Amino acid sequence: MCGIVGIARFAGKGVAAAEIDAMVATLVHRGPDDCGTFVDGGVGIGMRRLSIIDVSPLGHQPMGNEDGAVQIVYNGEVYNFQELRAELTAAGHRFRSHSDTEVLVHGYEQWGAQALVTRLEGMFAFALVDRTRRRLFLARDRFGIKPLYLRRAGGQLSFASEVRAFAADGQGRPAADARFVGSFLCLGYVPSPATAFAGVTKLEPATVLEVALDSGHETAHRFYELEPERLSGLSDDDLLAMLDQRLSASVTGHLIADVPTGVFLSGGLDSSALTAYAARDGRPPPRTFSVGFAASDRGDETAFAATVARQVGSDNVRIQLGPDALGDLETIVGFLEDPLSDSAVLPLWHLCKGTRAHVTVALSGEGGDEVLGGYPRYFWGWLAASSHLASFAGTSHPSALSRFVPARSKGFGNLLRRGAKLIDSARLPESARYLNWFELFSDEERRALGAPDAEACHARIDGLFSRAHQQGMDPVQRLQYVDFSSMLLDNLLLKADKLSMAHSLEVRVPLLDRRLVELGLGLSPRAKIGARQDKPLLRRLLRRCLPPSITDRPKRGFEIPVDRWLRDPATESLRHRLVTGAAVKRLGLSSTTIAALLTQHLAGQDLGRKLFALLTLEMWATRFC
Repeated sequence: MCGIVGIARFAGKGVAAAEIDAMVATLVHRGPDDCGTFVDGGVGIGMRRLSIIDVSPLGHQPMGNEDGAVQIVYNGEVYNFQELRAELTAAGHRFRSHSDTEVLVHGYEQWGAQALVTRLEGMFAFALVDRTRRRLFLARDRFGIKPLYLRRAGGQLSFASEVRAFAADGQGRPAADARFVGSFLCLGYVPSPATAFAGVTKLEPATVLEVALDSGHETAHRFYELEPERLSGLSDDDLLAMLDQRLSASVTGHLIADVPTGVFLSGGLDSSALTAYAARDGRPPPRTFSVGFAASDRGDETAFAATVARQVGSDNVRIQLGPDALGDLETIVGFLEDPLSDSAVLPLWHLCKGTRAHVTVALSGEGGDEVLGGYPRYFWGWLAASSHLASFAGTSHPSALSRFVPARSKGFGNLLRRGAKLIDSARLPESARYLNWFELFSDEERRALGAPDAEACHARIDGLFSRAHQQGMDPVQRLQYVDFSSMLLDNLLLKADKLSMAHSLEVRVPLLDRRLVELGLGLSPRAKIGARQDKPLLRRLLRRCLPPSITDRPKRGFEIPVDRWLRDPATESLRHRLVTGAAVKRLGLSSTTIAALLTQHLAGQDLGRKLFALLTLEMWATRFC
């Protein structure tokens, strides 16, 4: 795992090694073990390395081929690199190292950039310079697990794993772009390809950007489209066997490392599955890491994590959080760069910090809900788009809906209200229903706050649903597809990368293995959703190795008691800051509206989610505006 940077200048302008060195220096946290740069006239690339595979000096980057005509910097892990290496060796290529980076170098020589990336199974962002052809290739993995930011200004193209590196690219520190605020207050994150910074965009997932170094001409090649696997005619037992085989293969591949590994274990289905499968096939039980709160807080699930750890014989490390965790939010916001309203950033920050004290690589269950149907909105979305809705025409009373919701689920009443809201809006386009489900602040509330419109957010979601329809996906598949290209990409994966790398920890996501994803998308709705229980196929599989207290428990989100914390006397200064700080002074938000929200929250109304979003925005504005 690394941080990569680079500059391509056109019209005969050169790049100085000192410029690349300065960009690289901003990313020490992403790679404390090694660094390197390569400059050739108008192009320069650099990296910071966290050594995972072949930790010897032979894994140093930038890495070149035998004559130095090809140079690469690469961030990520390719889990099928050993098979590709064998294929390349048979074709006559000779390897000096045991790293997966060298497989990319020779793979480019053998197949070219576009054919190479289609063969890679894993997470990656890389920059490859072909000095002979005078080409720069920038690539990002299928699902955007690894980030790559672009900046076009002053006759140059700069790229980096984090926005902070652009402060040293010769074009000045990127300025804040307040147009993102409307979309952020709608969804709670900044939808791709935009960022919160003027002139900075994200390279879209599954894309190779080819740049002519002499002219600056760019050509984008999309090398993968997420499509459901065709599973018609297969029995439930066939599907169960496929899920078992692919989950086992993915976890095995993701455990390959020359450094200590562990597993994030919440006690939910996804992390429990990873823990159980990591302990299979004669492997020693993995070390597991969990985060918890005070015993009185409903979000604490460490008892379930401890059950799983005992079942597989794992040494489980518990990391404790309290209200003082909010004191780390400003630092967290700085590492995230794009603001996120997800309060799970707090426990994730401390989980990564505590885990890094023991291991260098951790497996995480990110993507499991999107792949195998773990969100209640998938059921509600299917209901709203199906003929079953007819029986509920004209009513949204919770009692009419209660038999469709997990009876023991956390937030039962809230689920009913949100489901009823979705039913009420069934005549709206799917994209509008999706936004209604996620909506952090309504249109009216955003106007009262003085925020810009959310056109970019609406355009992004509309476009994704349109693409899913064109591919003939069913209602649940369409929701999965949109989640993959929005919330997972711009919220869950962003925070997993930024907060783990802030602590020089590599996080791997086995449930986002391409073959698992395509299987999950291809499953029929009944294999993914249920009136009273989600992920039925995964639950059935895990009953072979885990107790009913884990496999039969309802889904619970990874939530922290932010509502109570924001009423605590210890957070009075934060509440005061919301109505007087940078979000009001520099982003133009209404202090009167924010003060009213605070009053309602202190009076007992549950507005913690909204206030946490505003607090994140306040800290972002303080740092970046």
